[in-house]
Amino acid sequence: MTEKELHPSRKVKLSDGMVKQNVVLMSGLFAAPVIAASTDLYSSLAISLAFTLVTLVSVSIGYFLPRKLVFAVRIALYAIIAASVYAPAAILLNEIFPLTVIQNIGIYLPIIITNPLILSKTESRFYFRPFKYMLKDAVGFVTGFDLVCITVGVIRDVLANNRIGTFRMWLPFQIPALGTVFGGFILVGVLSGLFRAVYNRNKKSRARRSKEGK
Repeated sequence: MTEKELHPSRKVKLSDGMVKQNVVLMSGLFAAPVIAASTDLYSSLAISLAFTLVTLVSVSIGYFLPRKLVFAVRIALYAIIAASVYAPAAILLNEIFPLTVIQNIGIYLPIIITNPLILSKTESRFYFRPFKYMLKDAVGFVTGFDLVCITVGVIRDVLANNRIGTFRMWLPFQIPALGTVFGGFILVGVLSGLFRAVYNRNKKSRARRSKEGK
């Protein structure tokens, strides 16, 4: 069976990366920055922007590396490419966001260089496809991460800080613990459970309707 038969171009769906194989809520492959550093709206936006730029540009460049290279060499080159892309991305982030936001994210910003979409999905999924379909597939995965990251950041901003960005909210309660790593872990765990429950329920409903339609 050829690579094209294994991964037909016509089966590329944005929903695969956004929902079915979401790297945070479904597989948990890259949850650390969301749990530890996405504590408010601006932090989540900064993480999402860095993740989008570094991942899409790195995956696009790495696509053209010769497949004949030894696997370990390819992986090392992917990391080098991502590190090179991260440098201008970091400069851009510093121009857009206050220094306090970048400091709040800390080490969880540069670890985007070694995210699984660059170091594993490239070899197991993306690079089996023609470039334009690969890019579409990658956009789905990146969007899935970004949506979760921003959602978690907004929820924590509202419940832990009683605000959204600079807009102050006067709620009758506040949960400061949500701003901690432990609080982030609990929140992402709850969201993951709910997300999977809804996904599985919809999947069963579609399967039932399909059987009834035959």
